[in-house]
Amino acid sequence: MKVDVQQKNVALEYLCENPDMEILLDANLLIPPDRNRLGVRPIAFTQYKEIWLDPLFTEFKNLAIHEAVYEELVADNVKMYVDGKCNEIPSKLRIYTDKILDGIERVLLQSYIRKIAVHSKYIPERDNASDRGEVRSLSFMAVKGMYYF
Repeated sequence: MKVDVQQKNVALEYLCENPDMEILLDANLLIPPDRNRLGVRPIAFTQYKEIWLDPLFTEFKNLAIHEAVYEELVADNVKMYVDGKCNEIPSKLRIYTDKILDGIERVLLQSYIRKIAVHSKYIPERDNASDRGEVRSLSFMAVKGMYYF
């Protein structure tokens, strides 16, 4: 992967300058990477929590996920960590559900899902797991007019 160090990433810069803005996370930010099939030893959750998750939740105060992302969290340690962040007072993580949408927003949501899904492995009619979190999160964000990174 090539990283352009000559130009600033304005989105990342804006995010760092506005740590209180709401940020919807994808599951791949909450789950430790596992490249075992490529011969790379996986990162233990305790280490991932220490070097990535704890600093993320310390620096950004308004983190959220969509319910479809929450469903992707199958490892007990990841789910317990996320549940803990949701139950802290004040809460460190919000979970958005489609139930909060009104009738017009639900129609828009389905429209966005169909448009985005064609670029993924997600098949809305089957509600299969592949790319569900990404498609449904992006669609929810579009309906609610949220920023995304």
